[in-house]
Amino acid sequence: MKLERLEQSNFESIAGKNIVCYEKSESYLRELCAELPVQDKLQGIIDDNKRSQGELLFCGRRLPIMDSSCLSRIDWGKSIILITSDYYRESYEALCQNRYVTENTDTIYYYVNRETQYEFGYREHYLDHALENIIVFRSGPHASTYVKGMDFSDNARALFEYMLAEGYNERYQLIWLVKNPQEFTKWRDYTNVAFLPFDWCVSENEEERSRYYRALCLAKYIFFTDAYGFARNCRPDQTRIQLWHGCGFKTRVNFVRCEKRYEYTTVISDVYSRIHQEIYGLRADQVLVTGYAKQDWLFCPTEDWQEKLGVTRARKYIFWLPTFRTAKAGLDNLNEYDLNGQTGFPIVRTYEELAQLDRLLQSFDMVLVIKPHPFQDRKSIGSVDMENIVVLDNEQLADLDIQINQLLGNADAMISDYSSAAVDYLVLDRPMGFTLDDVEEYAESRGFVFPNIRDWLPGKELFSFEDFCSFVREIGEDIDSTMEKRKELKKKMHRYGDGDNCKRIVEALRI
Repeated sequence: MKLERLEQSNFESIAGKNIVCYEKSESYLRELCAELPVQDKLQGIIDDNKRSQGELLFCGRRLPIMDSSCLSRIDWGKSIILITSDYYRESYEALCQNRYVTENTDTIYYYVNRETQYEFGYREHYLDHALENIIVFRSGPHASTYVKGMDFSDNARALFEYMLAEGYNERYQLIWLVKNPQEFTKWRDYTNVAFLPFDWCVSENEEERSRYYRALCLAKYIFFTDAYGFARNCRPDQTRIQLWHGCGFKTRVNFVRCEKRYEYTTVISDVYSRIHQEIYGLRADQVLVTGYAKQDWLFCPTEDWQEKLGVTRARKYIFWLPTFRTAKAGLDNLNEYDLNGQTGFPIVRTYEELAQLDRLLQSFDMVLVIKPHPFQDRKSIGSVDMENIVVLDNEQLADLDIQINQLLGNADAMISDYSSAAVDYLVLDRPMGFTLDDVEEYAESRGFVFPNIRDWLPGKELFSFEDFCSFVREIGEDIDSTMEKRKELKKKMHRYGDGDNCKRIVEALRI
């Protein structure tokens, strides 16, 4: 069975054939239909990601999205399989393992989108060039799910700042791929630092494309914290490092096994090394137990943060970081479910409860700082106008260029649910509470990496509003009721706790 690229030159060879696409990608379908007259030929999509399955409304047609079992029902005499994926070679390998495919066809087709076509050309151009002292950084999700501030944040940002502080830019050119480079002029005076738009990968301006692909094709190291498709065709002598967003409690969504997609990933302990090996199909030598770069920020938190964010001065601060249930428009595939209630928060669901909580906080001279997840639909959260309760928007922090871990070091206690931010905060060994009113529902919709999630929560369990208030009272009265459990879990979930994770990462990679 052979793999053949579908393009104008061989399009006539599939005349009269229907097309079944392999892997859902609306952007690929749009480009495909713009280049070739295939719209009426599309019969459906095969995708084994359960979150992708169902129907896709595309150009006025409803295309069914099914798993690979439907390969047994294809009319092979009238149909072809067309791979619509960045990783078409991997898709081809998977199809070669399916007997319904190997027994019924001798050709699998794939479509190359505009970005891949450009990259092929530049990869060929730089094939015989030696790699240069270039380090490329990118953070956040895929460009199609851009959220302000996430393209210059997280573990990649922390590692970049460490490299600047240690003078790595004297030897290496440090290049960031971001949405809008003009937002980062404060860094322009640093030697060998540049910000390039990631949209230049498909720019019609040859000079822009050339700058982008020169960096991508000749970089020795490429760091990213989520999306990595842009680095899919790297040379064997280039080193790609997936820093991820966090080691948390919940399972990943929209992922595949990634052994061939990057060379290394970083984690915080042997426990998470085993988890990442299992989830992502990685080898043990690909997983570096260094600690996460952004955890270093916890040990040097932002000073005078109250003035910068308009937060009342108080004796103590509790930070509440609920993970998202209802995502922003455009991120619908990440939705878990809607939270019922006036406030849009779990457990504290009514304004009356919010007011009661505010009075309790005032009695102890404490402030509750609520920071919703960047993906959370802000419209789903009600207006909060309280003396001692503050809601921080993602856009607010992005405008002030403050990362959440730069704030959490100022927290006397933290409330979370299943967010990886709670695992980060655990390294500080301070009191924690976990809202669990929807733990069973969340387990069914998303799932957890631990078989019994409650055994792995290093803090007080909060199932009700009364539990929530009880935890607040404990913090106000300097009671640490779950200290022993937290300390035991900290030993299992963190190998390090010294603020030197960035140093360990560059040393492990021998940069």
